[in-house]
Amino acid sequence: MLQLTKHSKLALPAAARCVRWLATLCVLCFALFARPAHATSESLIEDPSFHEGVEAYRAGDYPTAKQKFLNALEDRSTNRAACLRNLGNVAFRERRPLEAAGWFTAAVREAPRDRDAWFNLEYVRREAGLEPADRGDLADTAVRLATMLRVDEAERVVLALMGALALALAWEALRGGLAAKATAWSLAGLLGVALIPYVVQLSRAGGDPCFVIQPEGAALNSEPRENAALIGRLAPANVVERIDRLPGWVRVRSSNDEVGWVREDAVLALDAGAVARAGER
Repeated sequence: MLQLTKHSKLALPAAARCVRWLATLCVLCFALFARPAHATSESLIEDPSFHEGVEAYRAGDYPTAKQKFLNALEDRSTNRAACLRNLGNVAFRERRPLEAAGWFTAAVREAPRDRDAWFNLEYVRREAGLEPADRGDLADTAVRLATMLRVDEAERVVLALMGALALALAWEALRGGLAAKATAWSLAGLLGVALIPYVVQLSRAGGDPCFVIQPEGAALNSEPRENAALIGRLAPANVVERIDRLPGWVRVRSSNDEVGWVREDAVLALDAGAVARAGER
């Protein structure tokens, strides 16, 4: 008959405590380092330009509302996702669903867990005759999971797990035991998982994406002038990479590596910082 030693009797409770501790650590990491979807209520935003934009929007003065929200974006301390979301509302009210889709796309990049921005994005894409941004299949679900944290949030989670792993390794080195080893291996696995959104968002943060907002698409010219040779045509809602800019023109790289110039009013920058800098000019 198999006899359980004292060590094996204690192994299961120790492992169970380990699992509970790791689950608590994961919840704390997410709660402390990942901002909620509505981190700042619009009523708590202090920027006067934002509230002037809200008042202009309610009064139906959409051009003024747009300019006020653009002005509010220049303040780094404001809720940029709220500004982008309201710019999308303005564009939709002005019957420009493609531009609205661009603004809402920028909003979900800025606040990936913003349910209102996601709902509005899917709605305006449907109105514009576009496919859903999230089709609900395995690939899109994986993308949503990999981008659910902003790069700064993902970085804080990674750093917290690295610190916890260092403590667990020190515990194992000094005391040894099954619990210490299980904790260290579990934290190493969690760190590997946490690195995925961090690496994905870090790669996205380095680019300068733009969204094609013209219903007829955008002509891709060889030079920044109207009568230049035509390289191709960018489809509506296509996302391209901006690599240069001249007054009235933007040099972009398409998804199939075609490089050319498009009119500046044919694309919308998806990075909130880039939008703010454009508003300053």
